[in-house]
Amino acid sequence: MTEAQHPHSSSEKDPILDGELNVRSLSWLTTGLLVIVAIAVVAMWFFGLGIKDNLIAEDPPPPVLPEARMEHQPPAPNLQVDPRQQLLDLRADEEVILTTYGWVDESRGMTRVPIERAMDMLVEQGLPNPVPVSKTTEAASTGI
Repeated sequence: MTEAQHPHSSSEKDPILDGELNVRSLSWLTTGLLVIVAIAVVAMWFFGLGIKDNLIAEDPPPPVLPEARMEHQPPAPNLQVDPRQQLLDLRADEEVILTTYGWVDESRGMTRVPIERAMDMLVEQGLPNPVPVSKTTEAASTGI
């Protein structure tokens, strides 16, 4: 009955199962990989300590005087102390220029008028006639 139920006795080795899986080799391979990973982790830890010590050694010590530890402002001119407020001031100045009368150059008699009035004057008077261009000037400007 033993022979009929179990064709392979315990004294015989199964050639198919024996050739497929080598437990001893796999356990040595796994152990070897774990040892290599452990050695690499320990080596990186010591390497990190060395880098940290090197960086600390390269840092200059803090200044002794409290004045030297204070934050310094760059020399003048400080270009934009408050950029938002400066932009608002610029827009307000431009709005005044576009909406009020005033002198541009009093010695030459140049004035400015509000933009709305300037558009009305342009509609009333029309655009000035362009100066006719001579053929030589046209040829010189086009490069022909």
